[in-house]
Amino acid sequence: MGSRPASDDELNETELNETSAPAPAKPPASTPQPGPGRYEEAETDPGSVLKLVRASHLTGLPIVTLSGEHGLEIKDVVFDKRAGGITGFTMRKPGLLGGPQKQVLMVADVHAIGPDAVMVPSRGVFAAPDSLSGSGDNVLGDRVITDDGTDLGEVTDVIASVTAGHADIVGFEVKASEALGTEGAQVFLPLPAALAISGEAIVVPASARDFVSEDYTGFGASVEAFREQLGASS
Repeated sequence: MGSRPASDDELNETELNETSAPAPAKPPASTPQPGPGRYEEAETDPGSVLKLVRASHLTGLPIVTLSGEHGLEIKDVVFDKRAGGITGFTMRKPGLLGGPQKQVLMVADVHAIGPDAVMVPSRGVFAAPDSLSGSGDNVLGDRVITDDGTDLGEVTDVIASVTAGHADIVGFEVKASEALGTEGAQVFLPLPAALAISGEAIVVPASARDFVSEDYTGFGASVEAFREQLGASS
């Protein structure tokens, strides 16, 4: 039996179905990438609440205001051994012709520290050089010794936990001594929550050696576990 021609009503119904069919789903929008002022957590353990950064990685970061002004960068990180933290930064203009600036940036005036920039509310927060008086101690090259007299190695970098207005020293990158079984290797040593550093040697609890990490990725978890252990034993 031959097929019959479609009626006008059937043709109209077919056209309606075709035009009312749902449009193809749009591809999902790309995930926004972290920008200045949003600190990437890829370098710390996913379960860690600490946002960690090597002090050496701050050198050269551009300083950007919330309104987008820039033109200066971090020159030096300034430590305060007595406070056990980073107190501020000296600044410079970038490039071969750039030079150091007389004004300084206090860490208390930092809005956020990210992987790409140091954010400040405005240039009005830049302070006079004497604001950093009493600071400027350099811990690089100091020996780290446990309270039972074991030499763990030499400080090669400082690891800080950064939040708005604070940059507390939570650990050191250390060139390991023979006592750690990895002599000459770069390892990460956690520090207690409160540590006053004086002299050319830094004294840490003997239990710190049990939390030494060779992996920066999980170092945030090592710091927290070490401090939890100290709290439980106190």
